[in-house]
Order: sequence, then structure tokens, then C-alpha cells
Amino acid sequence: MTNGYFRLEIRNDGTYLIAYPPEPGGVPCDPNEILNYLDIYNVDYDKIAIYNLFRNFSEKKELRITAIKVSAFDETMNLEISDNFTVVTARFYPEVEGGKKLTKDEILWLANKRGIKSGIKEDVIDKFLAERQYCTPYIIAEAEPPVEGSDAVVEYFFNTDLTKKPKMNEDGSVDFHQLDNLSKVEKDQVLAVLTPAVHGKPGIDVLGRAIQPRKVNVIFLKQSKNARLTSDGLQLISNVNGHAVLADKQVFVSDTYEIPGNVDVATGDIEYNGTVIVAGNVNSGYKVHADGDVIVEGIVEGAEIFAGGQIVLKRGIQGMNKGILNAGANIVAKFIESAEVRAGGFIQTESIMHSKVTAGAEIIVRGKKGFITGGIIRAGKFIEAKTAGSVMGTQTVIEVGENMNLVEEERELLNEKRTIRENIDKTEKILFFISKKIKDREQLPKEKIIQFQQLSISNKEFKKRIEEINARLEELDLMLENSTKGYVLVDDVIYPGCKVTISNISTYIRSETKHCRLIRDGADVRVTAYK
Repeated sequence: MTNGYFRLEIRNDGTYLIAYPPEPGGVPCDPNEILNYLDIYNVDYDKIAIYNLFRNFSEKKELRITAIKVSAFDETMNLEISDNFTVVTARFYPEVEGGKKLTKDEILWLANKRGIKSGIKEDVIDKFLAERQYCTPYIIAEAEPPVEGSDAVVEYFFNTDLTKKPKMNEDGSVDFHQLDNLSKVEKDQVLAVLTPAVHGKPGIDVLGRAIQPRKVNVIFLKQSKNARLTSDGLQLISNVNGHAVLADKQVFVSDTYEIPGNVDVATGDIEYNGTVIVAGNVNSGYKVHADGDVIVEGIVEGAEIFAGGQIVLKRGIQGMNKGILNAGANIVAKFIESAEVRAGGFIQTESIMHSKVTAGAEIIVRGKKGFITGGIIRAGKFIEAKTAGSVMGTQTVIEVGENMNLVEEERELLNEKRTIRENIDKTEKILFFISKKIKDREQLPKEKIIQFQQLSISNKEFKKRIEEINARLEELDLMLENSTKGYVLVDDVIYPGCKVTISNISTYIRSETKHCRLIRDGADVRVTAYK
């Protein structure tokens, strides 16, 4: 199968253009290709006559394009390099009487002159030299594509679903008795298995430059209290019987400390590396710090509760403007009043009054009351409530899509990364100085050799930590990007005096608005139908 093509022929009365139709299945020659060819060699022509020559013909045709006898042209090659430098296509044109044919060495030389250094397909060049089909594309060079790697994957062998919320009773109240949010684990149980990332292999484009593979997601298992890593860092194993929690991509295993009465003068402040269950109240002025969960059967007064996992307050918190709740995971409370509350996950309660409340995920205010009034309420994903504000116009700030925990963590990681980079620079300068002396066979004191060994270990640890930080920064970037898609849902009414901010765009509620959803729409916060 031969495509359509052309050639020039010199006769006594001038120069002729000979047009050949394609064989069945072939592609006709493009007249524009001929015009470009003639322009290169400064041959005069009638454009319309050439277009007419190639219109609907099935047999060889000819046209005298000039009365001038043009000089002999050699066989020529036109090279086209794709925009991404991965493919080089050659098209060849026949010589004019007396001209020379291209040789393989000349074709290779012309390609090299255009900067083509890699992926040359000599077999395709040989194919052209054997058949010499003109006006036909020949792919004479192709890039070597990169070999893509694979992301690291962690498989967990316990229940990692922390989104279970309390059930609603028929009367509209929240059932705090059937939370069942603990994932029980046994000593020596495998908690997580890491399949490490596999880095890809760069390819080479036709200009000889590297084509980088997709960046893979690197993850490391982290050792935590009550859990150990295997020597290869690929498995995390529980050291105790207890329960496991996945918070911020880290597994924590805890057992439980039960306090039969109140946290007060009889107990003092509580610090514990597992879960704390308080049967009574947490009195004003006392602290409960737990690496796991904190569950309080009674009421929390102006106290401080910090939990690496969840906080559950079955009778709520009356904070007296000094109560603090801070949970790495979720917070569930009967009510929240005059307190500062922060959760890495969701917050669920029946009412919020005059408090500063921040959740990395959502805030849900449901139950018999279901109101938010006064204070500042922030959530990374969305906020739902029956009512917001009050008929008295109480100033109430509601913000969605700004996860301050993530922003602060990102800032701290960038500062840590900067400090580690400085340490690496200092360490490598010393290592270079000592290694040069070793290379020059200088006799070094024992302390210098020990220093060299210690700095080498430290340098590896620094670089490993940089990898961990980079992996976490990628996660934070994705979470912060997703946090812009938030909304506020109000079942009943949102009152004047409320300021609503969604992804840094704010609006003030000027009139009572019922049964609505507030979303960000471009540069505005818009009130839409409840759905």
C-alpha cells in the first residue's frame, strides 16, 4: 500500500509537477505539503492550479508549474518532533533529476543535527531505504517511557472506623450508652502491615533528557506507646491487651484506667497513657490527660481534659469560661457551655452556648434542643444544627473549611524541616572534612573516628525524618484542599447576629432565615434550599 506522492521533472519547456494517486487504502498527498516543499526551494507556482491538480484524481497527472528549468534537488527529509519530545516523525521527498538519494548515515546525521540523541529506530530508517515511499510518515525515533512506581499502602487489622456516632432515641435525645467505638486488640496482635512505596525509573525523551516518573506517596509506620515495630519497619504489633485507635494516620493501643468517683482533691490531676473512664464528675480546676480516650459519666466543670483519642461526656461540660476539651479524634457531649473545645475529628452535642468550638471534621448539634448561640464555632467539613444564634441577636460566629489544626501542624513541620536541613548541611560539611582525611590516609584520633560514625548515623536519621515530613506535608496539602468544600445546615432558623464564613468568604445574617443550607458560591456565601 502506497500513499499518494509527487515528484518534480525537468523537461525542455520547464519544470513539471507529477502527481501520483494513492493505492487502495493509502492516503492522498496534501497539496499544502507540496506548496511548502516548493517554497523551500524558491520554485514559482500557481497555487490554484496545484490545488486543482490534486482534486479527485485516480490516475497519474502532471502540471507544468514554471517555464524555468530548476536545478537538481537531492532527496530530502522533513523532521517533526512532538510537543512532549517523545516521537520524531520523518517525511521524505524524492530527488529531482540529477539529485542524490539520502544514505542511512546522512539521515542519522540530520537527526543528530536536530538534537535527536535517543530512541532512534534504525529498522524504520532501513525500511524507508528499502521501499522509499514518499509523503509518508515514518516514526524514526521514540522516547523510552518512565517505569511508574507504586504508592505505599498500609493495611490495618482492626476497626479503624471512627465515624460511629451515638444513636438518637425516639424522643429526640442522644443515647450515650451504646457508643461501642472501641476496637479491641490482643497482645502480640499484628495491627498494621506496610507495603512500602516503590520508586519509579526515569525514562529518556528523544533529546536524551530524563522523563521523571510520577511521584509516589511514601508512608512510614510509626512506633507508638504499647505497640512495637518489627525490625524491617513493615509491621506494627500490639504490646498489650486493650483497644486500638487510628488518629492522624498513627495507631495507638491503650488499656483503661477507671476512676470510681470524681476527679477531685482525692485523686488530684490524672495523667495516663491509655483510656480513662471517670464514673463521677471532673471538678473545677482539675486536669485529665490521656493518650487514649476519656469517658466521663458525670458532668465536667471548669476543668481541662486532653485526649489523644476521643472524649465522651455523658452529662456535658459547664466550663465557667475556663473549661477546656481537646481530643485528637472525636468529642461527644450532652451539652457544651462556656468552654473551649477542640477535636481532630467530629463533635456531636445537643447544644452549644457561648463557647469556642473547633472540629477538624464536622460539628453536629442535634437532640431536643439542637441550638448554637454565642461564641465561635469552627469545622473543617460542615456544621449542622436546629437553630443558630438567638432572637436577641446574640453574636455567633460560624466558620467552615478552615482547619486550624492542619494549618498549625503544617507550619510546625515546615519549621522542623528547615531546622533539619540546616543540621544536614552542618553535618555533611564535617563528614566531608573527615572523609577527605581518611581518603588521604591521614592518621585520625579515635574520637574523630567515633564522631564520624555518629554523624553518619545522625545524617541518615535526619534524611529519614525529612522523608516522613514530606509525606505528611503531602497529606496535609490534600486535606487542606478538601477542607474548602464545606456547608452550614440549619433545620429550623438562623437568626440575625450570626456571621457565617465558608472557606474564608463571610456573610452576616440580616434577617431570620428558616430551613436552609449555606454554601460557598464563588466569592460569596449563598443561602440555598435545605436538602
